[in-house]
Amino acid sequence: MKKITTLSLVLLLLSLPSILWADDLPTAEKVINKFIDASGGLEVWEGRSTMSATGTFSMPAMGISAKILVYKKAPNQIHTTITSDAFGNMEEGFDGTVAWEKSMMTGSKVKAGTELAMSRRMAQFNPWAVWKDYYQSATNLGVEKVEEVDCYKVEMLPLEGEGEPELNFFAVDSGLLLKTSSVLLNEMGRITVDAYLTDYREVEGVTSPFHVRQILMGMQEMVMTFDEQTFDVEIPEGTFDLPADVQSLLETK
Repeated sequence: MKKITTLSLVLLLLSLPSILWADDLPTAEKVINKFIDASGGLEVWEGRSTMSATGTFSMPAMGISAKILVYKKAPNQIHTTITSDAFGNMEEGFDGTVAWEKSMMTGSKVKAGTELAMSRRMAQFNPWAVWKDYYQSATNLGVEKVEEVDCYKVEMLPLEGEGEPELNFFAVDSGLLLKTSSVLLNEMGRITVDAYLTDYREVEGVTSPFHVRQILMGMQEMVMTFDEQTFDVEIPEGTFDLPADVQSLLETK
């Protein structure tokens, strides 16, 4: 048997996953704080209470394209509308308590369980400012490439009973969030969702992605491309009210 030389040992160690060098990694909280700073810092959100985003939603494999409009209001209300000639309108929202969705294809439903918990997290006006309220832990698992960019792989564990661990990939150099991996549990089963965030732009001091590509179950691709993101917008009255059919579902429970 050949002896392992010092050089061979060094090359072997260098080829191992960076997770083995965990003692040299920044903590997950430091990685998250770097992302918050790279996004503009928490102070840029002070005094702001509303925002909107407009753009397109597409499913390239099916040749479908639609308009998307998102409204958010502090502290935790959100409403999203996708308008398409191909499959009609789709809506979903969270009014601070109830999460719901409706479409011409599937009808209306009130979300519960881990779906409700995920909607509650997403509805936060600035979710990264309060992430500790929704996750019981965050752990830096090491360095992994996302489209040739070295990223810290941070696992975040939601509160007990509120979902499976989520993975967030933050660029080592820039600090920006480039990918997320999560699991959606609903009546269709367990659905994995990988999201790639690109085209970061600064808007009124806040740096955020204008292009989000989602891959469901490793196959189905959905893309959101935003044209405009605006703060301190006037939101139409009643935007966050529950639709009548959703209210009826609540009353029959």
